Amino acid sequence: MRNVKLWMQVSLDGYIEGPNGEFDWPAFDEEMQTFAVEQAADMGGFLFGRKVYEGMVAYWPDPTRFGEATELDLEYSRIWRPMPKVVFSRTLEHADHNTTVVADNIAEEVGKLSEQPGGDLVLFGGAEIAATFIRLGLIDEYWLFVHPVVLGGGKPLFPELAQRRDLRLLATRTFGSGAIHLRYSPNLPAR
Repeated sequence: MRNVKLWMQVSLDGYIEGPNGEFDWPAFDEEMQTFAVEQAADMGGFLFGRKVYEGMVAYWPDPTRFGEATELDLEYSRIWRPMPKVVFSRTLEHADHNTTVVADNIAEEVGKLSEQPGGDLVLFGGAEIAATFIRLGLIDEYWLFVHPVVLGGGKPLFPELAQRRDLRLLATRTFGSGAIHLRYSPNLPAR
């Protein structure tokens, strides 16, 4: 079975968006971008909520339109375009760029995707779909990138849960930007 990995940028105080929805605070540098490109090359599918998907589709099909695209941007774009993608949305009816829209039965659909051959599936968010995956126990690994910033409020990474979730640390990596990658596995029974 393919694993589902939650890949999220998070502030030191646990937020994935600032108080006004801002996302200008992640401390990306070339080292982190290289890591993202290397990891993306081995993935089997990208999963998104509607808002994150719309942000991705605005840039990644052709980053050269913006004039400041780096070689790493172009390399990621070459991976992103053919990658199978799923967007979870009740309002989006159609999506391009090798993307399937899923409106309902999230756990069932993720189960079907997990049984297909290929690399792991990576959920890039947003907050609502990440919370749904967490509540449904669909996350096999948490790939959290903790950035050296305290936002003081905003949208938290983790939703309120009925019970505590224990995690097991699998790996860490510190980047030159001061961001830290934390990789965790939930101590949950296999699905």
